[in-house]
Amino acid sequence: VNGNTTGPDISQACMRPCATDALPIMGQVPGVDGAYLAAGHNCWGILWGPITGLAMAELLDTGSCQEVNLRSFDPLRFCRATRAGGRGGRGRHAGTTAVGEQW
Repeated sequence: VNGNTTGPDISQACMRPCATDALPIMGQVPGVDGAYLAAGHNCWGILWGPITGLAMAELLDTGSCQEVNLRSFDPLRFCRATRAGGRGGRGRHAGTTAVGEQW
């Protein structure tokens, strides 16, 4: 642009991280004191940002979240010992679990 032949000034990947069950990962990292996750919101991250920030601030401040039930988003759901029936997978391979958008 404007005579620039060296290439673009900005490069973007537009990654939309998504967990295998298509739900965000929010909560304390198992086995790591003081470590928390709020990630994997896929293409909804910009819309869920305000409530995610509120929920995580409450979790960090008080140790629990009253504003949002974070049980479905718990990072522990990926630990083999906590999976219902031990069945996992991605997309069609997740069994009868509704997985949302998958690319």
